[in-house]
Order: sequence, then C-alpha cells, then structure tokens
Amino acid sequence: MKKCRSTFGFKIAVLFLLAYLFFPQNMFSQSSEEIQVLLITGMGNKYKGHPHQSWTHPYYNEILEETLQGLAKVTITEDLSILNETDLMKYDVIMNNGLFKEPSKEQFEAVVQFIESGKSYFAIHAGLVSFLNIPEYDNVIGGRFIAHDDLKTMQINTFDATYTNWEAPQRPKHSITKGVDDFRTLDELYIMEFNTPDIEVLVRSEGHPVMWMKKQGKGHVLCLALGHFDHSQRNEGFQHLLKNGLKWLANSF
Repeated sequence: MKKCRSTFGFKIAVLFLLAYLFFPQNMFSQSSEEIQVLLITGMGNKYKGHPHQSWTHPYYNEILEETLQGLAKVTITEDLSILNETDLMKYDVIMNNGLFKEPSKEQFEAVVQFIESGKSYFAIHAGLVSFLNIPEYDNVIGGRFIAHDDLKTMQINTFDATYTNWEAPQRPKHSITKGVDDFRTLDELYIMEFNTPDIEVLVRSEGHPVMWMKKQGKGHVLCLALGHFDHSQRNEGFQHLLKNGLKWLANSF
C-alpha cells in the first residue's frame, strides 16, 4: 500500500514538471504581474477667455486605484513632463482622466509613439475632453467631444445595439463586455462626433457610443465616457468595464 502511494505521488510530480517545461511560463506568472498604469489627472489650463472657464471637475483617483488593486500599479500625475520616451518606457498603459490638459507637441508625439510601438492608451471620461490644443488628438480617440447631457440615470447596453434590434446582440460580445450585464448608472451622457469608421463600439446608452476601441499602429486605444462622479465610478458595471478594458489592453485575458 505504501509503495502504491509513493508511485502515485511520483507520477503527480512528473506531470507538474512536464507542465512547467512545456507550457509558456507566463501562463503561471501572468496573473501575479501587475499592469503598470500611468494615470493622468487634474485640471488643465483654463486661461482667461477659455470657452469653458467655469467648468470644474472632481477627481476620485483613490476609487480608480482601489478598483484596480491587485490588477495594476497606478502612478498618478498631473505633470505632463512625464510624457517622454524615457519615462514612458516604465508603463504598459497610459490612462487619461484629466480635463483640458495641454501637452506640448513633443509630449503628444511621445504618447503617439508609445501607442504605435505596441502599448495602449485608455481615455476615461474627462480624458476625452483633453489634449484639445492638439487637433491630431481627435484621430487618436476616433473623434471629438461635442457636449454632454445633464447628470441623469442612464441605461447602459453592454453590446453594440442597432437600430433594427435593440433587444439582442448582433454578434458575440467582445472580451471586455463578455459577462457584463446591462446596467443603470447616474452619470453624464457624452455626445461624440466620430471621424473614422475604424472604431469598434462596445457599449452604448440611448444609442450613443459610451465605450469604443480602435487600433493605432501596433497598439490600441480604448475610450470609456462614463465615470463623472464618485457614485459613477463606484458603480459595479463601470468597474467591470474598467478592469476588463485594462486587462484586455495589457493582453492579460
């Protein structure tokens, strides 16, 4: 009887050894590796005469950090001088939730190079109303911000609903929205004007895209228009989209 148990234990050890040797090691280590995220936050330049000089925007970076805990290491900054080739090498994803931030031409070019080299850019809410001093930013996110509705409770459809059929998805869900049910949230509905057909809409509200993605060189750009207030960012549906989106951008699905 002791000999049988010893033989069985030996076989199990051999199987684990073979699995370690023949399967990619990142299959075992990937879940423990944190995604390196640079989060751009804060209010940009509201110079005298700015068309939206009266706008203010709250930031709840601690909620984003808490939501991504265990998944990502988040470095938070309001200083755009970090947008250079050397500093950006440390990060996997640039996440932008800053309002009216104005990078220099060189800083913006560093961001574009970062994406096109195979990294990722994730614009969240205010980050879609940012880099407005650089017209080419519209091409990065696929369009431009036009306006938003007043704060209201909205139905969020986690598939690309179409005019002919609002009740069922027309194709299998993307990895980012797979397993995420439709939900309701108190938030702002962004109205965007898109300038390219090369975007994939993942989530809509009242027919308007609120989450979409596009390729940029070897990298990807993901945009999520939700997340205005603390209660918006604490919404379970928002948090699922945020985490799934970041996982997908970092190729950790």
